[in-house]
Amino acid sequence: MIKIDCSNLNSEMKKKGITPHELAFLLGEKDEAIKAKIEGSSEWIYSEAVTIRDRLFPECELGYLFTEKEQDA
Repeated sequence: MIKIDCSNLNSEMKKKGITPHELAFLLGEKDEAIKAKIEGSSEWIYSEAVTIRDRLFPECELGYLFTEKEQDA
């Protein structure tokens, strides 16, 4: 099973002062849904990841912000 590690996304958000609430607003989601995705208890949709990268972090690679991490089943 593959999980998404958002630690780089978190770091970049802190650098720019971007909150999970702002991500939720950008994506039209509830704050709780975004927090769950950042924590790894819910999955990101590819288009959400691309929107976040394109609109907020165009200087970053998608694979840097959302790193795949192997997880034991």
